[in-house]
Amino acid sequence: MKKSFLNKKTLAIILAGILSFGAAFVADKSQADSLTSVSVTLSNPRLSFRGALAAGNTLGSSIVIINTTPGDYASTSSAQLVQGDVLRIGETSSLGSYTVASTSSLSTISITSALAAGDIDAGDDVISSESATQTVRLTTANAIANGRFRVLVPALTDDGASNDGIPDGGYFDMGAAVPTVTCPSTATGVYDFVAGVATASAQTIAGVDYHVFECAYSGTGAVGTAFNTGADLITINSLINPAPETAHTTGVADTHNIVVQHLDSSFSVVDTTTVGIGVIEAVKVTASVPAQITFKIIGVAKGTSACGITTNVLTTAAAVPFGEIPLDAFTDAAQTLSVSTNATNGYSVTTIANDQLGRDGGVCTGDPTVATNPNCIPDSKGDATTMSHTAYDKWDSNATKGFAYSLHDSNASISNGNAEDFEYDEGAGACSGASYCAKQFADAEDSEAAQAIFGSNTVADNENLFACYRIIPASTTAAGNYENFVTYTATATF
Repeated sequence: MKKSFLNKKTLAIILAGILSFGAAFVADKSQADSLTSVSVTLSNPRLSFRGALAAGNTLGSSIVIINTTPGDYASTSSAQLVQGDVLRIGETSSLGSYTVASTSSLSTISITSALAAGDIDAGDDVISSESATQTVRLTTANAIANGRFRVLVPALTDDGASNDGIPDGGYFDMGAAVPTVTCPSTATGVYDFVAGVATASAQTIAGVDYHVFECAYSGTGAVGTAFNTGADLITINSLINPAPETAHTTGVADTHNIVVQHLDSSFSVVDTTTVGIGVIEAVKVTASVPAQITFKIIGVAKGTSACGITTNVLTTAAAVPFGEIPLDAFTDAAQTLSVSTNATNGYSVTTIANDQLGRDGGVCTGDPTVATNPNCIPDSKGDATTMSHTAYDKWDSNATKGFAYSLHDSNASISNGNAEDFEYDEGAGACSGASYCAKQFADAEDSEAAQAIFGSNTVADNENLFACYRIIPASTTAAGNYENFVTYTATATF
């Protein structure tokens, strides 16, 4: 019997000239005050894909046709998938393994190999699992001797199906192999931890089943001990992210409650706090957002004034389709990033790209130039060749080739604390006298760290700014389609 599951859509569209985007966040909502500074961070908040084959698939074909009827399955749009995703197709007990090459329409997926026998029947599963590390932070409220911390993660009621390695609609799957629980390494006589323990669907609260993850310790315990950095974190590895919930809306996170408890030596719960993890269409995102947070990416119309220029590309929440880009002029586009939160200590938004723009999604190893790799549109070096992912530079000359971004708080909505990292009209330092000041996106392929682009130190009500994108290829850039993926992460601190 197949498990019930629901729809999702990946914010990734392959473009000609190209840029594709994903965005995601984790939303933590405090339900009790007994434990403080409680948050749960997902290293990868992409929804898992759980769809089914439609009629019409043929043996030996490299085109997969999926069911797109809303509500029939968790995932009913191929736009959720990106190139390189591992796709499993067939009956639950005998799933064939394939790799996504591209998605040409919402109902079709191109794969790098041919469909095998047994993987072509209408109703067969189409699965792409997304796993993540969950990082738990907390501060104790009571001194509890010889106690334990327990983390409860929502699980499917069916014990067998909740730990079979197949994504579950609206629930976390334990996986076929038991996840590893890493407990704090503190050994002071106050908290001396033993190895963590994971158990599938082992706890039921108010009719909801939970996977159980425990970190037991000996020692006296203490009031106000912070388990929030380095070796003093609780981490849970390799849980499979949920497939979408019923009536899931693209761009709005599905929120799943996670319970964090502090138990005494007789297993009685002394302190408990419930937080929520928001899972959304995305690529590789980490966010720690205790309290309520809404993070949106909003498309911007062609002809909009942003970052001191007039955009010539219509964007959506899911994509920036540069299209065919000329060699002798900039192509400019923008999106609006918007945050609302009741987190009293505010929020921060960071960004990182999976790679520089590669032809047909190819890898741009290191920090290439057009001379070293004509199959990449490299990040711009800036007019003074000082631009990087950490340093902005003037970029007014179309003789300077590449890709970069700028920022514009057009309505001065960000009024507290960090505000934006820089603006297009910075007018100081390397951007003195510049019309357009820009930075490179951090490059994950080159091991660069995500960079903060804007934030606040208190609650926020619809704080937003333009993220502006500029691109121009060199004459030696090979003709073809180029793409990468950019991730935005919203993190709130309660």
